[in-house]
Amino acid sequence: MVILYTILVVLAGILVLLNTYPGVLSDAGLKSKRPARGRATMFDVRHLLMEGERDMAIQVYCEIFKTTPIKAKKDVEDLERSLKV
Repeated sequence: MVILYTILVVLAGILVLLNTYPGVLSDAGLKSKRPARGRATMFDVRHLLMEGERDMAIQVYCEIFKTTPIKAKKDVEDLERSLKV
């Protein structure tokens, strides 16, 4: 009987800890770098460039300004050059 109570107390403690720190078991650290569709800004493009995600920055730029990927690539490369100055 003592063993049963010990196991129940330990399990209850684990449940309390998991509810206190919800990110322990979730994929909170693996969140996508891409901003939500329709909510992206130039700050997001800049941030993606600084993270080394050039292709994703080009896609986001296309969404923001409704341009072709070729024009977006040129503009993002210009932006990238200006950030490295």
